[in-house]
Amino acid sequence: MTAFPLQPALDLAERRAEAKSRLVKLAYVAWLNARTHQVRLEQRRHLYTDALNMKMRQGCSAAVAQAASAALRRWQADMKAAARDLESARCEWRFTLDAWQVEKKRALALQFLARRHALEQRRLEEKREQRLHDELSTRNAYARGFNEQGDAVSPCSP
Repeated sequence: MTAFPLQPALDLAERRAEAKSRLVKLAYVAWLNARTHQVRLEQRRHLYTDALNMKMRQGCSAAVAQAASAALRRWQADMKAAARDLESARCEWRFTLDAWQVEKKRALALQFLARRHALEQRRLEEKREQRLHDELSTRNAYARGFNEQGDAVSPCSP
């Protein structure tokens, strides 16, 4: 039985697919972290605006209102940065996912070829064994024919 000639390519494709799978997982975690950061910023804003609304109802100084305005501007800048980070992480995740899918398809195609090669080799081996079995059966039948006739000479003897 001959070895699969593309086995090195199959091994390489499987290793690459596995490595790219790990990169996809890392990129997905980065996306989740960016999304979590964005959600926390939203929560922080809600908490801050609720506290600010309470202060405004009670009456507050111009300095507090100015500080609140500055805090909201910082929050808006943070939200824009978080949105950019989230979009960047999403794009990176999609890019790595697409690269992994391409490599996975290549590995699957090579695995299919390896299975087909193994089946063909098994078929050829069975055919060879059948031919040898038929040959042996023919020789035995021929030898039995000589023995039944009482001839001392066997056709298999040199």
